[in-house]
Amino acid sequence: MTRRVQIFSGGHGHDFGATSAALSQTLTAGDGEVRIDTDFDACVERLAETDLLVVNALRWTMTQHEKYAPFRAAHAYRAAPGRIDRLRGWVSAGGRLLAMHTAVICFDTEPGWLALLGGGWTWGLSHHPPRGVLRIAPVGAAAFDLVDEAYHHMSLTPDVEVRATCTLSEGPQPVAWTRRYGAGMVAVDTLGHDRASLETPGHARLIETLLDGSFAA
Repeated sequence: MTRRVQIFSGGHGHDFGATSAALSQTLTAGDGEVRIDTDFDACVERLAETDLLVVNALRWTMTQHEKYAPFRAAHAYRAAPGRIDRLRGWVSAGGRLLAMHTAVICFDTEPGWLALLGGGWTWGLSHHPPRGVLRIAPVGAAAFDLVDEAYHHMSLTPDVEVRATCTLSEGPQPVAWTRRYGAGMVAVDTLGHDRASLETPGHARLIETLLDGSFAA
């Protein structure tokens, strides 16, 4: 069965064109339909035609710090009323969602977004050290190294299943998790800053593992 994938892509400070292209290869392995779109509203309107929605974007209000001021005109975003609720309803009815890297920062005016993911970025608490070599330890699989960012202090809800961790100076940090949401499933991978990370064999296998089982096409 062909998997119909939508990737919501774009935003500040990352080459989302390259990472979304790499994700499209990993997620379909040559057998699937992928549509990459920078319009979140359009993605939501097509949910009925979607098997897997991927959020690979950094779109939020950019109001937490004045360092973002020069970029607000191009990238600041506030989800339209009802959009996140509609997405949550789709997942609850059996939809599949994959949130990549900066997706845990998106939609900061919509608390329902992090409630759907089972955790995410909390301003004033979450942070990440400079990008560097990380040792990633997936549950039930061999550890692997890659160059990336390790998000710290994601404030996860008790019902998530941590699928991979990374240990730096502040102790083990969850970098990937899954959770059931109604009849649907959510997977979160906080890695994936650039295309090289996503094309690291161990990382590609981790993404496949996050999407196995009930995510299978």
